[in-house]
Formats: sequence, structure tokens, C-alpha cells
Amino acid sequence: MKELGVFCGTFNPVHWGHLLVAECARDQFKLDTVIFITCGRPPHRRGDLLDGESRHEMVAAALTDNPHFEASRMELDRPGPSYTVDTIEALRASSPAGARLNLIIGGDNLAYLPQWHRAEDLSRLCRFLVAPRMAPVAGNAEAQVQQKVVLPDGFDVAEIASPVVAVSSSEIRNRLRAEQSVLYMVPPAVNSILLARRHYRGSANPHPAGER
Repeated sequence: MKELGVFCGTFNPVHWGHLLVAECARDQFKLDTVIFITCGRPPHRRGDLLDGESRHEMVAAALTDNPHFEASRMELDRPGPSYTVDTIEALRASSPAGARLNLIIGGDNLAYLPQWHRAEDLSRLCRFLVAPRMAPVAGNAEAQVQQKVVLPDGFDVAEIASPVVAVSSSEIRNRLRAEQSVLYMVPPAVNSILLARRHYRGSANPHPAGER
């Protein structure tokens, strides 16, 4: 059976943590391909979001060295808000017969799965591969612990055995605004784009959500 990984995200910007999770999932679950899908207009996301074309450019640049990774702009090309179930249905229709879709999500999203748009339909269409996340320890901003994955009922869920990288897109954006280096937080090709385009160097909200 062909196993396809699906990694949907704003990738604002894409960083090493995203790539590590995807590679660990590919290796652990024997995925033939991991498709990175840049979200165009996430219905839940507002504020500090770079335009979709710029985010997709960085995703495509980040994946060039891995033949098992593929960058997709299917959500950018689809009008309206981006709902995961619409993307999974489109991929199911275009995938080989019998292929299984494996949706990679962060552990912080797991508890909210039943609340996702058409969650019941989505639960029948794919398996969920959950990446571990770090959570701050109460009263200690420096210490962090790995969040335990709690599986919701009615969903086919498996946990990705991946090291946790304490790098976030928000931290990268903040460093760029402070004119600080993000090299080794992002792939070199992404770093070059960030420097050349001066993404995130302006105001806290240079590209409102939904703009191209």
C-alpha cells in the first residue's frame, strides 16, 4: 500500500523543526512521499502572516535536498478559506487506488481535532501522525517538558517518535525584526531568502492574513 504523508501549515516561515518532524514521520511510517502544503487563507489565523506566495517560495527552497519531500501550492490556488478536509478530499481523489493519507499535525492540535471543520469526514479519510511538542513548566520560563499525546476517540492516530526542536516560527520572526541571525534555525536556502527579501523586518503585521 502506498503511504503518503501530508503536512499542511502556514510555514510562517518553515524551519528545521518542520523538516525534522516530516523526516522522522517518513522514516518511522515508511511514507513514500511527504507533501508540504502551504496554507493560503487559514480561517483560524489572523495577524502576523506573510503572504502565501512568499511562504511557499521558502517551503519549496527548503525541500530541494530531500527527494521524498514535495512542495504543493494546491491550497494557494484554491479560492476561499483553507480547510484541511477539502485538501484531503482533493488528494484522495488524485492519489493511486488504495493509497493511505497520513496527516502530520502538532501535538497541540490533537485535543481540537473533534472541533475541526467536518471532523467526522476527515477522521474517515486519513490517519493522523502526531508530532510531540514542548510545553513550558509552570513558574519556570527556561524549563520545558514534552507534552504527552492524548488520543481522541474515533480517530486513527499514531505518535511520531521525533526529537523535539525548541524552535518556533514566532521566535524566528521576532529575531528577524530585531535584526538578529536565524541561520541554523532555518535551512540555508530559507535564510538566504529571508535576508534577500527582508521578510518580517517591518511592522508586526506586514501582510494581513488572506493577502496574496
